[in-house]
Amino acid sequence: MEHTTLNGDRERHYPGCVNVSFAYVEGESLLMALKDIALSSGSACTSASLEPSYVLRALGSSDESAHSSIRFGIGRFTTDAEIDYVLKAVKERVTFLRELSPLWELVQEGVDLNTIEWSQH
Repeated sequence: MEHTTLNGDRERHYPGCVNVSFAYVEGESLLMALKDIALSSGSACTSASLEPSYVLRALGSSDESAHSSIRFGIGRFTTDAEIDYVLKAVKERVTFLRELSPLWELVQEGVDLNTIEWSQH
């Protein structure tokens, strides 16, 4: 899936915890869209906070990327069917939420969001 980032080191990581950022989607919105699946936003160290994860920021993620991250827990009793279900549901809901996003629309039109001067309220 485009504009998706696997957070953390690909070689040295705990395989039971997968953290992924989905650009142009708020992590909290994605959690609500996937309410039938047990997931968390951000990193395990900041799951009780709405602040961007200091762990993800230390790994090089931007605040925006940290806010768009979801943490998946995988255990020895997790089945292939459950993983397939979650992957399908995540793809569908990320696609749906991006279609609602004006930022996603701009990116699809080729606009570089870094060139926009955003006004402060």
